[in-house]
Amino acid sequence: MVSVKRLSGMDAMFLSMEGTAWPQHTVGMMILDPSSAPGFGYDTLRSHLQNRLPYMPQFRRRIQEVPLQLDRPVWIDDPGFWLDAHVHRAALPAPGGPRELAEYVGEILARPLNRNQPLWESWYLEGLERGRVAFIAKTHHCLVDGVSGAGLSDVLCDLEPGPVQPPAVPPEEKAASRHSDVELFARGALSVLLTPPKLVRYLRQTVDGAVTTISHLRREEPPPRPGTAPKTAVNGVISARREFAYCSLPLAEVKRVKNQFGVKVNDVILDVVAGALRTYLVKRDALPDRPVLATVPMSTRAAKDIELGNMVHPMVASLATDVEDPVERLTAIHRGMNSAKALAEDMQKKQKIGLSDFAPPILLTLAFKAFRSARLEERLPLATNLIVSNVPGPPVPLYMAGARIEHIFPVGPLTVGMGMNVTVMSYGNHVDVGVQTDPTLVDDAWELTSAAAAELDKLVAAAG
Repeated sequence: MVSVKRLSGMDAMFLSMEGTAWPQHTVGMMILDPSSAPGFGYDTLRSHLQNRLPYMPQFRRRIQEVPLQLDRPVWIDDPGFWLDAHVHRAALPAPGGPRELAEYVGEILARPLNRNQPLWESWYLEGLERGRVAFIAKTHHCLVDGVSGAGLSDVLCDLEPGPVQPPAVPPEEKAASRHSDVELFARGALSVLLTPPKLVRYLRQTVDGAVTTISHLRREEPPPRPGTAPKTAVNGVISARREFAYCSLPLAEVKRVKNQFGVKVNDVILDVVAGALRTYLVKRDALPDRPVLATVPMSTRAAKDIELGNMVHPMVASLATDVEDPVERLTAIHRGMNSAKALAEDMQKKQKIGLSDFAPPILLTLAFKAFRSARLEERLPLATNLIVSNVPGPPVPLYMAGARIEHIFPVGPLTVGMGMNVTVMSYGNHVDVGVQTDPTLVDDAWELTSAAAAELDKLVAAAG
């Protein structure tokens, strides 16, 4: 008998919170150089994906909702799976530069995925300058997080120009083509009956978490206090529009700054983002007195674990935007990240159950809809102002269907009240940065990427 594969609580939450203004998908944009692959084209890439799909059975599955949304959705095999519904071909208008490419990606970001089929799409995009091609993959956040998304490169990409067929196909995990609604309703009803004891565990855990947080707040260098994020120009009610901008920073320069000042790569990335955001806000006379706070996802995966789904715990870190000097700000961010990570690790040990692990999805969906309808983003205190994710990528050059991958730009979703998401991935000798914004809150995403490059130049100069 095929077992029921339910979404985890966190993965199901990404579905519950999704609305027209909060599509919860991630995007990866690869820039390919086809000069090393004679005859490379759309058909080549499509055949490559067709050959690699058996190694990714999750990408042939879609969700099946439980009647009345009494329980989390389940994964089922899609009997009508059709690759051409997920692989599209398009061309950029001339001159095919960064602006034209980013505008196209912004349109992709604004459109929710179709829940009646597997939750991913991709685009083969021609017409880039210098004969380059872009491969854009959009995947729902309930299917991948940053680390598992990066791990897909092991399947989709090769270490040499000639595509190498992966070894024997791994045993495919069995999933039902469809479950009986009666069966799912019965499971959902049972889950509701088990809610009271789970709620008691959750409340006890919440109290333990509050005690842990208070103990950390009393330390000499405490993490940010909950609910103290200042209201900024990049925060507010999220619209359905999206804008995208990107840049690439030299990894060698990031590491040089890291080594010179005795911090971590992630600290340097956060300082660069903080300096760029500070410059943006100062120009608009909108810099708050209190430091801007960022949600920094911390992976909770074991080493070499790339199982799809989400295994992260959020850290709340100060970006020290009240500090003008980039080196002083870097030091403040480094100390703050140590405090934030210590709290996050202690909280992660105690948090064995989340609200979405037992609350019926219908309640979460209604709660998010009520939140949006009441425009509570404008009225309630902010947890943080933006999300900054740093995903370690492959350190060596990769190839897809024979074409060399020059860059991999990641894009994370926007969420409640946050008009900006900055996602970073190291690849080869670059740090590729993707910035997604709501243009009704952030009027120029490209200004942020330019300012980020300028901030790194300041740190490099200070490092001698």
